[in-house]
Amino acid sequence: MNQIEQMFILQKQLNDETNGEVWLTGVTRENREISWYRGIYMEVAEAIDSFNWKHWKNIDDQPDWDNIRVELVDIWHFVMSESIRISDQEYANKFLMLEPKGSFDVEILVDSLEEMLSLSVASSIQSETNNIRKITDLFFTIISHLDIDIENLYKRYVVKNQLNTFRQQNGYKDGSYIKNWDGVEDNVVAFEIMDSNPSITPSDLYKKLDSKYSLIKQI
Repeated sequence: MNQIEQMFILQKQLNDETNGEVWLTGVTRENREISWYRGIYMEVAEAIDSFNWKHWKNIDDQPDWDNIRVELVDIWHFVMSESIRISDQEYANKFLMLEPKGSFDVEILVDSLEEMLSLSVASSIQSETNNIRKITDLFFTIISHLDIDIENLYKRYVVKNQLNTFRQQNGYKDGSYIKNWDGVEDNVVAFEIMDSNPSITPSDLYKKLDSKYSLIKQI
């Protein structure tokens, strides 16, 4: 099993744990409509906002590359979810041998993100329109320009996947979850664990999150 297939399995497990398999019909446990496309375009907007496009601010500042990478991983969660929903997850395997360009070309990246935003909005508004394959193509184009290969994407995804699972199992939905861990956001803590243990398994990462969080709750 390759790393793309493993990510799809982890994503389905997360969605199943969050809402049960009813999510495959397009609704939550509470019978609320799920729009993965809305999730995509909201995260895309946040990624675009990291490119210092505001002319009334210092546009010579460097883009927030770290946040852009984080937003791309969030986008990937939603892309996979929609692909699973329509049973088209095998399509992404065409990118298994992705060659990163590492150009960090702002024009290409912003244009690709804006196209992704437009496609996801169109699919969200018109239920009969499904642009997930086009969005998948754009996603892998974007990460290649950010010098992210499949192995790197897998590591980043596992961190966020396990953190999302941890959040769900520790009161994220009812608002009791503590996102700021002793002055540091949980995202940062999770990635620091991965950086310190590059070969860590998803289950061991979860255990480390649980150990650190138990100390926060005692404060």
